[in-house]
Amino acid sequence: MRYYRFMLLVVATLMSYVAFGQESGEVHGARIELSSKELDLGELYTDDDKQQVRLSFRNVGDRPLVITEVRTSCSCTTVQYERRPIQPDEQSALTIIFDPKRAPEGALYRVIQLFSTSTAGVEHITLKANIVK
Repeated sequence: MRYYRFMLLVVATLMSYVAFGQESGEVHGARIELSSKELDLGELYTDDDKQQVRLSFRNVGDRPLVITEVRTSCSCTTVQYERRPIQPDEQSALTIIFDPKRAPEGALYRVIQLFSTSTAGVEHITLKANIVK
């Protein structure tokens, strides 16, 4: 019987933290909102010049957002971004540079991982193309 009382006390305590720990369901912190999570470059030839795409995003949170790291799954893709904090409700952009000369032929799917101080932690952006000779 003591065990059940103890468990009831633990559950009641946890529920009070959930109920009173949040203000009307809002999540505090930086939050990134990407204009798109998928970029389709269409058909590209191996001798085409580098393709440059600008992907905008906004900090929709209530704290400054800092992009801490960007990882690409291929040496054919690089990303340029601002290193300064993006203030709440401020917009910025990533510049994604894709080099078809360094990509394999055929259907191509590459993932860009965007690490930040956002409450989500990491965002994934998919880059698609069809590389022909």
